[in-house]
Amino acid sequence: MTTSDTHRPVLRADAVPSRHDEERLLGVIPLEDLRRVMVVVGHVVEASTVGGVPADGGSADDSLVIDRASWQVWVRGVPVSLSYQEFRLLAHLVAAPGRVFTRQELLDQVWSPGSPTTARSVDVHVHRIRRKLGDLGDRLVTVRRVGYVYRPR
Repeated sequence: MTTSDTHRPVLRADAVPSRHDEERLLGVIPLEDLRRVMVVVGHVVEASTVGGVPADGGSADDSLVIDRASWQVWVRGVPVSLSYQEFRLLAHLVAAPGRVFTRQELLDQVWSPGSPTTARSVDVHVHRIRRKLGDLGDRLVTVRRVGYVYRPR
């Protein structure tokens, strides 16, 4: 299995080529000893076959869908209008479920450098997101005196 670039499919020699059997070279990662590499190959499948998860790797369960490619959020199939910063904050928290982010980490990782914000800005944005998500807003959990965590049900 060889390929001249990462966009050309790599097909198994024993397989009859078909759309569902297509593989792509996703990356080549040099290992520590620099004499070996890890080749990452994946199957190309239709987005509709993976349970409604957005094709860009967005986060989804039965009730909350975040599509990072189109900057859209749906709660139980209903679109939710979020501001630019609210979307970035929600997407950041959902990308690492169970991980507690301090307010300062969120300011550093989600807000633009040099923006005049304080830890209270994070609190206000989380409050607004919770209100817009309705009963799913309780997935954004406050960790007292620390920050926030996203906990899917």
